[in-house]
Amino acid sequence: MNKQIGKVSKKVMSLLGLDYKDELPIILGDTNVEHMKRQHPEDYDKYGKDIQEIIKKPTYVARNPNQGSIEYIKEYKIEDKFVLVAVRISNKGTMFAKTLFTMTERKKDIYLKNGYAKKYE
Repeated sequence: MNKQIGKVSKKVMSLLGLDYKDELPIILGDTNVEHMKRQHPEDYDKYGKDIQEIIKKPTYVARNPNQGSIEYIKEYKIEDKFVLVAVRISNKGTMFAKTLFTMTERKKDIYLKNGYAKKYE
């Protein structure tokens, strides 16, 4: 079952230089959840319940230089973890939350240094 979990906001579009005409709904489908559980089971078990919050209030937003996906990155200061939710547009023009996983602080710093990521808050 597909469910809307957020939207690509005008603020995110502005920070990342995206030229979508309107804010786009972000959908989470069963196949996306299955992928997250299969590929990143520990991360999904711990942070899967936070996907909507990560999209709504990320610490950083980024544009993946290779896949072109929009990445919402939330810093969990207590655990020194950075949790990334990648959102990609389908061939039919629908935005889907494709995956969720933790990333290292080093990788986050590289994203910032290279201009892929922008501070959101």
